[in-house]
Amino acid sequence: MLTDLQEFIIDNIYVSNKAYINIFIMSKSKAVAAAAPQVALTTKRFVIRKSLIGTNTVITFMNNKNVECVYNHDKVYDQLKAKFDAMPCFAKYGSYTNTNNLPAFVRALKEIV
Repeated sequence: MLTDLQEFIIDNIYVSNKAYINIFIMSKSKAVAAAAPQVALTTKRFVIRKSLIGTNTVITFMNNKNVECVYNHDKVYDQLKAKFDAMPCFAKYGSYTNTNNLPAFVRALKEIV
């Protein structure tokens, strides 16, 4: 039978090892994502598609005022994942589009490219 101190130490070692493994996995996945080549895509509108998630695609389109808009699909999706996943169109069609411009909630983001 273990004492309370022994159980505490064992629990902390387990949590520490698990946290270390999670940190290691996260750092590896970020390094792989950073090393992934960027894919350029030109479209007629703003689009977030499930099929483009994780492809490191930089999308360019002209808005209705003929201003070129450029954004990184993954950076926008990662910052607004909960919002897109809650949209009925994203669940039904696997995409969200805006023909006229970058959506206001995307323009408000600090980093989109």
